[in-house]
Order: sequence, then C-alpha cells, then structure tokens
Amino acid sequence: MNMKKIVYGILLLAAGLGSTSCLDEDPQYSQNSKIIFSSEDNAELALLGCYGYMTANGAYGQMWQEVPLVGSGLAWGQRNGGDENGLASLAVVPGNGLVSSTWNGMYKVISEVNAFIEGMESSSLDEAVKTQKIGEARFLRAIAYYNLVSLWGDVPLKLVASSSDGIAMPRTDRVTVFGTIVEDLQAAMNISATSSTGRLNSWAAKAFLGKVYYKMAMLDIDREANLTNAKTMFDDVYEHAGYELEPNLNSLFVPYTQAGAVTNSKEAIIQFNFNAESGVCYNRGSNRFAPQASTSGINWGTYRATRYAYDLHYGTYPGDPRVETNFLTQWRARSGNNQASPKPQVAAELCPGDSLYTYPKRLYTPDGGTLADAVVLTMPYDLFADKTNPTQEELNTYTGEYQNIVKGMWTNFTQVGNSEKWPYFGKLYDQTQTGTYAHKHLIVYRYAEMLLLMADVYNELDLKDQAIDLVNKVLDRARKSIPLTATTSYVASQPADWSKSLSKEQVTEKLYFERLFELMGEPSLYDMVRIRGTEYLEKLLLKNNNHAITVATDANYSTNVNNFADRLFDQGQKDALSEDFLKKNLLLPIPSSEIDANPAISNTDNNFGY
Repeated sequence: MNMKKIVYGILLLAAGLGSTSCLDEDPQYSQNSKIIFSSEDNAELALLGCYGYMTANGAYGQMWQEVPLVGSGLAWGQRNGGDENGLASLAVVPGNGLVSSTWNGMYKVISEVNAFIEGMESSSLDEAVKTQKIGEARFLRAIAYYNLVSLWGDVPLKLVASSSDGIAMPRTDRVTVFGTIVEDLQAAMNISATSSTGRLNSWAAKAFLGKVYYKMAMLDIDREANLTNAKTMFDDVYEHAGYELEPNLNSLFVPYTQAGAVTNSKEAIIQFNFNAESGVCYNRGSNRFAPQASTSGINWGTYRATRYAYDLHYGTYPGDPRVETNFLTQWRARSGNNQASPKPQVAAELCPGDSLYTYPKRLYTPDGGTLADAVVLTMPYDLFADKTNPTQEELNTYTGEYQNIVKGMWTNFTQVGNSEKWPYFGKLYDQTQTGTYAHKHLIVYRYAEMLLLMADVYNELDLKDQAIDLVNKVLDRARKSIPLTATTSYVASQPADWSKSLSKEQVTEKLYFERLFELMGEPSLYDMVRIRGTEYLEKLLLKNNNHAITVATDANYSTNVNNFADRLFDQGQKDALSEDFLKKNLLLPIPSSEIDANPAISNTDNNFGY
C-alpha cells in the first residue's frame, strides 16, 4: 500500500483519554476507494486517517466548535456584516460560507469512512480485526450523521464510497438517517469495551446511542419506545461503564500542559486531543474565541458570549463556580498578537496593572493614581430584584462604595463598540497558545451531559425523584469545583440541590436551562438549545430580547452601525417571537454550495424559511 502521498497532518481522536497520535500522510484509500487492505498495519493507518478527518478544520478542529456555538443564540460575532454576524444573529442564508464548511467537514469524514469500510469488507483480514476496525469507523460515521441531522434535519444519506463529490443524492428523511445512526452504533457496541489511549470503545457507543434515542424521542420519533430505549442504554452505562464526574470541573477545560489539568478523565466519553509537539495537529477554537492579544500566539476574539447568557447563569445560581469556568471576564494583557516576547507582567497573579477586564467587570483608576492603585468593580448583583436582568434604575440608585463608578456601568456597558462589552467563552481559551494554532483538548461528549440527558428521560417516564437525584450529582460537583489557582478548598452554596417537591413540568424546564449552564461554550450547545423545539427556543431567546442592558445597547447600535454590539432577535419582539422565525431557526439552511453541486437538490428543497 503506497502511503507517500502527503496531504496534511492528521490527529487522532481520543475517546476519554489523554495521549495523541498524528499522521503526516494521507492514506492511499482516500484517493482510491478500491484499495483492499493487505495487512492489519495498513488498515490501522487508514483507520487513524478516518479519525483524523474528524479533527480537521472543517470538523472539530474549528468549524464544529465555531458554528454550533455561534449559531446557538448565546453568542455574538465581532463583525458588522458577513457570515459571522448572520450566524450569530440567527439570520443565516444558504450562501453562508461557515455553514458550507461545516457541512463539508462532516461529509468528508463520511466519505473517508465509507471508503475504509468497503476496503475492510473486501480484505482477507481476520474477522475479529474487521469487526473492531469497521465498528470504530461506523462509530465515527454515526457521530458525523448525528451532527448533520441535528443541524440540518433531512440530509443526503451516503453509505458507499464515491469517487465524485458531485454525485446526485437527494435528501433522506431524518427518520431513516437516525435508523442508520442506530445501526452504526449497534455495530460499534461489538468493539472492545476498553480502549487504548485515543480510541473509541463499546461503552462510549452505548452512551452515545442513549443520546441518539433521547434526541429521537424529543423529535416525536416513536417517542415512548425511544425514551425506554434511551433509559436502557443510559442505565447500563451508569451501572457498569465506570465513567465518573471529575471532582473539579475546571480541570477539564485548561490546557493539558497546565499544572492540575486532567487529560485522561473518566468524565470524557468522546474527546479530541491535540499535540503540542506537532505543527499539524492543531485546534483553532482558541484562535476564534479568545480575546485578541490574550496569549503569545494569535487570537482575534471573533466571537464572544452574550451578556444575557452570563446574567442568566449568574442570576440563577449566584456564586456558582461554573460561571468562572464558562465565561472569561479577565485575562493577561499582551504586547500584541504573536509577539516573540509577551508583555512583561508586574505580578504573579492577575492584577489591574497587567490585566484586561470585560463585562460584568470594570476597571477604575482613582484620579491621580496609577494602575497599581486601581480597583476592579463588578456589577452589584445582590442589589437587583431580578439578578438575571440588571436595570438602569437599580444601578443609578446605588449608594455604596464607588457609587459613581457603579452608576457609570450602565453607560459603559451599553455604549456600542466599548471594549468592555462582552464576556468570552472560557472553556475554549488556551492561555498557552503560541503561533496561529492552539493544542487544547476538546471534549465532545462527557458524563455530566449524559447524566442530565438521563435525568430528562427519567422525568419523562414519570421517575421524577430519580431524575432529581441524577441532577443533584452534577450540582454537587459544581459547588465543589474551584479554580486551579485557588490556595484553599471551599464549597459554594450554589447551585443548590433541587427539591423533590418540584413538579414534573418544573423539572422539565429547569433541566433545559441546567444543560445550558453545564455545557456553555461546548459543541453540544446548538443541539441543546433546540432539543425541545420552538417552545423552549422562544423561552431562551426572549430572555435576550428582554435583557435591559442588551435592549439599551441595541438602541445605540441602530445609530452606530460601524460598531459591534449585542443585538435583538426577530426585530426585538419582547412578548412573543414569530412562529416562522422560531421554526426557521430550528435548523440551518442546506448550503448553496451543496445545492449547486448536487443535481438531486434544488433551492425549493431547502429547510423551512430559506
């Protein structure tokens, strides 16, 4: 087998483990779908290539971080127009290049997996070897199709290798696509129950299949049967797989080179790893989401979280340690992007002299003072009647210490273009980044998410008290999570355990928002925002349109169109969003690039509203 055709480096997917393997070559099977693997070594290299395409720029190396987060309704792009702004504003058009790249990234994985499976099936390798490697490949294909069906609904179902990207393939009903996903994951359940570092195993397949069944139930696809199916999968994983919640949530979302980081956590079910020793195994998430000049590498701060997302979490659970994990509101100032010598720091810890701050913090330097004399003030949330929604009147009537500065926060945080306007998604930040790319590991599916999905299934099956027990496990870990730099341990008072006096309906709504708090800044966010359809999508987006600071900012934006700002959705409706807007934003449009290349799909075949 000729392995000399170099295309680009490939990194290995890690399912819950820590080390990384990289290839510098593209297996020949990706050029010739008729290849028959003559040895287990050749098959292994080709399988690693399939893993690698799942971590390329069009997949989880960038686009499947960027698009699910920015298109969630909980982020804003620092662009006045174009693809980034359209995605963040929930005003996507079929010609959006980001959407096209994201679509193509998953279909590239599918194409390579299909070629690999055909080669393996035609080989004379041992049947046990074929079962293992084909099972892993089908698991990757299941992930790809789950992503596609979650963002686009009906999609072309390609299950055979093709030498032509322009082959006519109509959209397939999502029920059929889900059926294929289930079959692929059932095949993956026949692979090894344990795996070496960086590989998928049967327990991960079963945990992911539980998520698939849950998704199908939420879409009213054999609802009762699939709720039961999901419970069966989740119960087996819960009782036998050995996954655990990491004691400190923060240790999962720091660069793996940082002291205290955990790279082989039993919480990670599916994880993508990146290798700092390799110049080709890179993660562009930090590049797109981290503040400009916040590392010694290149960061553009292209996207930030919304202020209502921050206030919704903080106001719901004041003191929740996860707020500092989810949102980056201060960071070290650097001398610029990609500087050989970062700006000298005046203190070992973050301080006003060498740090930058954003919402809800404000830096104040007393008259005649220096940065060394400065103080950092935070919005006085304890004063607000609704801690999720600070108002101008409440700020302006503040009479405590630094009252003039606090009163000035309203103007400061509603001025369009102000550098302190938004927090960032903290989980994507890689403070060790150098050059253009980072190497921070990415968790795609973890045990905490599974427990919250499992709780929803239990609640739907009228096992409310057991559902609350599952949620409380996640909340207990959250209270005990502390920054890695903390010198003493503590247990926060929030998020408090849920009471079993809650009704089934109350648990349903609280679970919806709890998943957003737990998964803020992770690739699952788009899916979780829309998992309960237009009713809950509206509940969330109306919180943006009624967030007082966002409303005031939007009014300023209308007269200052050359600056960046939070915006309102659907012309700023505060009481109810239009059903057409909500229905349209359950899915993304089929990209124009696919419609142009695929004769079996026309503009009239696009999703509702496009």
